Amino acid sequence: MDALVLIATIPVFISLYGVIKKQRFFFLLGYFLFSFLVIPDEISRYIDSPNISHVLFATIFGLQAILTFPNKLNYDGTKVFKSFGIKTMLSLFLINLIAVLLINLHPDSLIDDVQTNGQTLTIAMIIHGVFALIPLIGCYLMLSNKIEVRSN
Repeated sequence: MDALVLIATIPVFISLYGVIKKQRFFFLLGYFLFSFLVIPDEISRYIDSPNISHVLFATIFGLQAILTFPNKLNYDGTKVFKSFGIKTMLSLFLINLIAVLLINLHPDSLIDDVQTNGQTLTIAMIIHGVFALIPLIGCYLMLSNKIEVRSN
């Protein structure tokens, strides 16, 4: 099994901790750290075999890194913050759903990996699936007003 896949589970647990404890900083930190595992890996894969799908992966996870740059702003209950939070979470859902679909559809760029490391791709797909589901939980908590309102 690829060591990168094992390391990738750490950000998953950080984001899960953030959702369970309802702490936005840890929620965002997990996604941010995960982005910086994917981006260099995809760039190195692109250098090895210039396939545009690696650039696509690096780009969408670059967007994820921008969206999830951790900050210590608290949820203040305003409509603007709630709207921004929901849009961010839906974006994270779509980014990781795209990753699941691209891995599942096995684009030509992953043929070598499937033949030599099929289990790693399955685990990577599960990790992206978990990262796709976590923001939906956050949306539910935000829409149902179950997140504590704090001042900044």
